[in-house]
Amino acid sequence: MPSVMWTRTDGPGMERATLQSSPTGHRVAGTAILSIDATPYEIRYSVLTDEQWRTTTVGAHAQMPDGDRRLALSADGTGSWFVGDDPILDLFGAIDVDLGWTPVTNTLAIRRLGLSVGEEQEITVALIDFPSHEIQRVTQRYRRLDDSHYRYSSRDFVVEFEVDEYGLIVDYPGGWERLATSV
Repeated sequence: MPSVMWTRTDGPGMERATLQSSPTGHRVAGTAILSIDATPYEIRYSVLTDEQWRTTTVGAHAQMPDGDRRLALSADGTGSWFVGDDPILDLFGAIDVDLGWTPVTNTLAIRRLGLSVGEEQEITVALIDFPSHEIQRVTQRYRRLDDSHYRYSSRDFVVEFEVDEYGLIVDYPGGWERLATSV
């Protein structure tokens, strides 16, 4: 059960996250403390996947200046998303989630894809923005450069980042840098 702590490199903020695995799936959970436009935020989140790393449950609780916000989504692992029993048709086809405030959801996509060095794949994700909590379906691309480096691109954004043996971010230029880890 690896745990990591990251610091933001593009502004004030820190995060602690834990990755847990079981025979029925995987869970990432963490807490991010961020300052956006000099406003402090705390976000606690949890993402559950099935054994093939397909997102099944997303939960987040954000402490905001105008009050707390909660988010609870479920997915069937084949591209259908729900709030309670209500389908979210705009997200149809998305297998993965991208929590826009944390690097940990890159781990989920990396582990699910299982790319060999030199391989590249385009995926569709449910991107959750912060602090707006806007959810949108977007296309992302991952390319494995070597054993520990990937290139990620989406829209006009491209970054090459380093991961450890668990697929957890070590260095994400212009975003996050790992401070500590434990296994």
